[in-house]
Amino acid sequence: MALLYGAKQILGKMAAVATTVRTDRQLARSTEVEILTPARPLQTIRLNAAFAPLVSPLPPSCLETPSMMSMAERQFLFGLANRYYAGKGIIVDAGIFLGASTRCFGEGFRSNPHRQEIIGKWPQPIVSYERAIVNPNMPDFFERHGLAFSAAQGESFESELRRNIAPVEDLVDLRIGDFMDATDIECPVEILFLDILKTPALSLRAFQRFHSKLIPGRSLVVHQDYFFEELPWIKTHQEALADYFEFVGEIGSSAVFLCTKQIPQGVLDGLENDVPPAEQLRLASIAMQRSADPARRFFMALSKVRLIRKLQGRVAARAYLELIKTEFPEQVAQTDNRRLVYALRRAEAFLARKPKKAPREGMRAAEQRGPPPLAGGNP
Repeated sequence: MALLYGAKQILGKMAAVATTVRTDRQLARSTEVEILTPARPLQTIRLNAAFAPLVSPLPPSCLETPSMMSMAERQFLFGLANRYYAGKGIIVDAGIFLGASTRCFGEGFRSNPHRQEIIGKWPQPIVSYERAIVNPNMPDFFERHGLAFSAAQGESFESELRRNIAPVEDLVDLRIGDFMDATDIECPVEILFLDILKTPALSLRAFQRFHSKLIPGRSLVVHQDYFFEELPWIKTHQEALADYFEFVGEIGSSAVFLCTKQIPQGVLDGLENDVPPAEQLRLASIAMQRSADPARRFFMALSKVRLIRKLQGRVAARAYLELIKTEFPEQVAQTDNRRLVYALRRAEAFLARKPKKAPREGMRAAEQRGPPPLAGGNP
């Protein structure tokens, strides 16, 4: 029924968009889904109807910082800080790269109607984390986006990050350095934006550090890499906690979850050792069905290839990749879609090489590199 409801919206029967977000009780009970965009591959926005109004136009200042986020994801973060955030906890922005997400949160909060009251409680309501060290692919990213700033591999880009968030720096507790060594926070977390889970260790550290501080019925977790074709641990870690969350929707490569009940620290600590291989595979399959977009499900299946390679070996992973090609023929055939082609190529290359240990900064390099040009000159 939810999908039928969404289809009616696309056909022109969309109800008037509200200007406020529902109460906590209504959020926890709402199961309606509103599809805000046509179903183009990887661009569908499908959100719980209570959150759909948060995707709205941005002020130009939120577009000044280059980012790997989509426009819709930026709009959603701005809307969260502007119309959803109530100061019941802080906003955690973990893995901010050049600062675009923090800028969206900060600019949104500036016009939050409860701003003064929240500042009285949390003088710096946004806590942002970033290592700020240039990896091998960042110089190309800087050049591709026309940045005057440049730095060599291994050097810090902290100065550029601070310049980008300067207009909202009074609202931000910026924590530069290795996330594994960062000090814990002691306050509740109302909004948790995670773009730092590039290795299993980083993912476990974030879950164990933040998830016990989520507020039942209020806190949102936004996984920016959930629908990315790699990083399978994000899916299994989150889905292992399905009893504590309601899925809110999908936007860009992000999945949004509402915390529905308190998560015991012991449950979080058990993520490291208490998820058997068969259960990990089951959870990866569940995660795949979160999306209504076949292209995103294709990506999730490619992510599962990496998990199978780890748990069952290369032969089993290759067999599963061949199954994917038969299950997603339309996505495999879209040779004019660079993202789809690139994702499949990377999965095939991953199975062709011997596994090697990922660098400490994790998979951000793969995201920044972006898809190569295709034969035939397609953009």
